[in-house]
Amino acid sequence: MKTKTLLLTTLMFAFLLNCSTGINAQTAKANLDQVKLMPQRLGTWEATVDKDTVLVREHQEFGKGYTANMYYIIKGNKSPYHIANSCFDSKEGKFKGFTVYANGNFYTWIGLWTTEKKFSIDLVQNFNPEKVLGKVDYVYETPTSMIETRFNAAGVKTVERKYKKVK
Repeated sequence: MKTKTLLLTTLMFAFLLNCSTGINAQTAKANLDQVKLMPQRLGTWEATVDKDTVLVREHQEFGKGYTANMYYIIKGNKSPYHIANSCFDSKEGKFKGFTVYANGNFYTWIGLWTTEKKFSIDLVQNFNPEKVLGKVDYVYETPTSMIETRFNAAGVKTVERKYKKVK
């Protein structure tokens, strides 16, 4: 009887430990009004990528949704990168987006404000939160300064860019 009780106790402990130590993709600070925080993303943002290359992000409202057009300016020539559409899913309390790249690839993503200044997204396969392909954090240091940090599926930082708001 003691062996059975010990086994059940050990299994329950292992289950609770597993549930509590798993990686949480996104955890929002309590009581953040997700939609009211979104306007800090709006506008035109630029990051210098190389001496002759600037990456431009144009974020706009589209009714109750949002669009983002991203392109490079290389030696004065505009080159499309991607366009994204997103909206707030009130049932899940998160934003969902679909990004189409100029080369024909696409990603879906799920995101939310984890603090009043940090918007975090998980790049996911077909809106499945269990299939995270990567992660992107946008930290709005000031109303005109933002840092984008990208991570691969293993959590290794792959890109960090500093943007300035120009419009």
